[in-house]
Amino acid sequence: MANPTTARPQKVMMACLTAGVASVLVLISVLTTLSGWGSLEVREQVERTLDASPITGTLTVDQALSWLRVILMAAGALATTSIVLAVWTAKRHKGARIGLTVSSLLSTVTFASTGATGIIPAMLGVMVVVFLWSAESRAWFAGREIEPANAATSPREAPAPRPVHTTTTPPVRAPEPGSEASQPPPSPRPYAAGPGSYQHPFPGPAQQQPPVAPYGQPPAPYGQQPPYGRPGQLPRPRPLITAAVTATVLSGIVAAVFGLNALIYLVSPSQYVDMLTNPPMFSESEVQQLVGDDPQGYARDMFLISLTLGVLAVAGAVSALTLLVRKPAARIVFTVVAGLSMVASVALAPLGLVWLVAQVACVMLVWRREVTAWLRVGR
Repeated sequence: MANPTTARPQKVMMACLTAGVASVLVLISVLTTLSGWGSLEVREQVERTLDASPITGTLTVDQALSWLRVILMAAGALATTSIVLAVWTAKRHKGARIGLTVSSLLSTVTFASTGATGIIPAMLGVMVVVFLWSAESRAWFAGREIEPANAATSPREAPAPRPVHTTTTPPVRAPEPGSEASQPPPSPRPYAAGPGSYQHPFPGPAQQQPPVAPYGQPPAPYGQQPPYGRPGQLPRPRPLITAAVTATVLSGIVAAVFGLNALIYLVSPSQYVDMLTNPPMFSESEVQQLVGDDPQGYARDMFLISLTLGVLAVAGAVSALTLLVRKPAARIVFTVVAGLSMVASVALAPLGLVWLVAQVACVMLVWRREVTAWLRVGR
């Protein structure tokens, strides 16, 4: 039977979180597409896909739409099932773990068959399967204690206790009358003498003890005592370090990309407009649809968006690094900035899918119990 007191491994939490967030995004995309079903935009998109595919003569547009509707409904059902399975897997249900593994494999094969756009979701599916069946995950689902990987010795290799040697005291015989042994020798340290520098009569560790403070002087202040168990010397939790490093790296990438856009607009707005109106790998119709009839206004809007995202990225990196120096208020700032970044990542989907998953994972890591305890000790 599983032991309910065993802490949930971090890999199980990451697998369930990744599968749940990805399934929510797929479900939102499916519902959005089905809500606009029958529109001219969906029909034109299907027509363009059929013209570019080698099966143009085998399927008509109406047949492709009917098949696409069935596929979307199946994807929505699979995404809903994955969300439920992710929740129950986090609750240590063995059957849910098997079901989540099967659904992740199906999603991986489906996304991998779509080409380059499905590489990242397919890699996330593989990561979920690997994390669910790692060594610590298997031990947790089996109810065994998770042994640390860097254990110095196993229980079988524990050193045997040293034997305790006892000495027997010979019997004391009474001294003979008239002998010198009838009187005890004088004490080297009379009882009336004050405390002084007392030398231990036996050599060994006792001679290495710190000297006793002279009589009449107070002991050393508390602040000068050896720092055993001092709160400041507690090591930083590993989840906090992982979240801080991940958030700093991702924030640096976002700040570099969007900060460069804002800098180009500030230096030369006309050059920035030309760059937007002549982007590579875009057709004229797509550029016209994006830019519209006001290129200067579109460039100004892109500058404001880039500036906002750059400021959010810098704030996320600063708050993540501030957490490492034990500032409890930085965790609240980090959570707020991550929430705003999640909204921006959803708006930039599917490119923002990786950022969204990483931000949710970082927020979950910084609010773990060991991180909370570490922050409270430093107050």
